[in-house]
Amino acid sequence: MRLENIYLQPNSPFSKHISEWANKLGVQATEHTFKMGDQIADGLLLINANQDIDKEINVIHSYFDERHLPTQKIDVNGTLQVAISNFEMWFRNFKCKNIYIVGADDLTKNANLDRFLTKIEGKL
Repeated sequence: MRLENIYLQPNSPFSKHISEWANKLGVQATEHTFKMGDQIADGLLLINANQDIDKEINVIHSYFDERHLPTQKIDVNGTLQVAISNFEMWFRNFKCKNIYIVGADDLTKNANLDRFLTKIEGKL
């Protein structure tokens, strides 16, 4: 299974961080303004810290969830191995090739985000 494209919210420090990480892996990262009715991605990866999710991101998650599209929430401040295992199982089972990744901008200051991203590199 190979991830082909990551969709990110435009003009966001979080998106820039994820885009730089994706480019290192050779995965295309595309900025895309989410609109109701969008179906550009196969699934949604919501990254958060301590289950803190802002309203805009929650709207996106609800949209995917209501349409029974694969969603995965990862709390980077939780147990790292659990987050990696859950992500790997989700990614393998749903075979998502194009995913929308969302998260709060303050996550870029959280060292656990980079720990998580480094650990899942081989899974993509």
